[in-house]
Amino acid sequence: MRYVVVGAGAIGGTLAARLAQHSPAHPPLLVARGATADTIERSGYRLRSPDDDVTVRVEVARTPAEARLRTDDVLVLATKTHQAPAALQTWVDAPVVAADADPDDPPVGTAGELLPILALTNGVAAERMALRLFERVLGACVWLPATHLVAGETAVRIAPHSGTFIVGAYPPGAPRPSDDADRAILDTLADDWGAATFTVHAVDDVLRWKHRKLLQNLANALQALLGADGAIGPIGPLASRLVAEAEGVYRASGIAWATDAEEDAWRGDVFDVRPVPGMPDVVGGSSWQSVARGDGSIETDYLNGEIVLLARLAGMPAPLNATVQRLARQAAVDRRPPSSMTPDDLARLLDLAEGGLPTG
Repeated sequence: MRYVVVGAGAIGGTLAARLAQHSPAHPPLLVARGATADTIERSGYRLRSPDDDVTVRVEVARTPAEARLRTDDVLVLATKTHQAPAALQTWVDAPVVAADADPDDPPVGTAGELLPILALTNGVAAERMALRLFERVLGACVWLPATHLVAGETAVRIAPHSGTFIVGAYPPGAPRPSDDADRAILDTLADDWGAATFTVHAVDDVLRWKHRKLLQNLANALQALLGADGAIGPIGPLASRLVAEAEGVYRASGIAWATDAEEDAWRGDVFDVRPVPGMPDVVGGSSWQSVARGDGSIETDYLNGEIVLLARLAGMPAPLNATVQRLARQAAVDRRPPSSMTPDDLARLLDLAEGGLPTG
């Protein structure tokens, strides 16, 4: 089985590099573009952690044609959520040949028809996007504290364990013709990724875990607005307000999420975040990294914006998350650096929003 990892950022790059490092007999294929692909092909993928600093040769493809997909491939979607629609459209109609095909053999179908796709994305929207196009969709809750600011390089802030994936079929509980095959894939994946310093837990309802992770990701936009070091102080109370609002929306929507005790049982002591040599002691999460790189876009519309969507579907307001969603999106589009706002200014805008006053 080959893992075709679409996206060479913090999650995709870390996964592909560790798989290439620890499973050379079954190398992954990393899908990257432009200068990023050039860098990885020329120099390899550099992965740093508290315990090691390695540069790993990883096979790269830029397009589905270069990948030459096979029936024993698993597509792994490791883009940001707002980048997922374009990636899915790129790969859904990619031709797939038999696992033992000769070079001139014709395709036996398309990726959307034949291949499972596993979404390693924040939020809860990418799996539903994929299900419009792909017959076989798997979801994942990802715990992987990594920082990606330079093409072809990632720093993982835990070791020797590199991360945890909680995986399951999507939609949960719905019988599918591919159930037996997908269970076998998840079993193999747990072995393969486990050998590459990850832990994989297969669950019946992956959305419970993704909804829990979404609550944690609501603070991502705060880091993008206030700076990574805000996590030490002002972000805490502001994040608590966003989470409290989101939990109310969950309850009104009948959504269940995993508990603190469940997460503690699986995180255990492996998430001991430590300094990575050559990296600042304080760095931000994925949204902070998008703003720090000056990407011009951010996935907040699928994090805080997911809470806003759920609230509107339930006929209730979510003014705090709506305000943060708007501010983070505008900051990213304007390419403002992290810490473009002060905590006091943001708190004032949230107070106005909660009181029903305009904040624009």
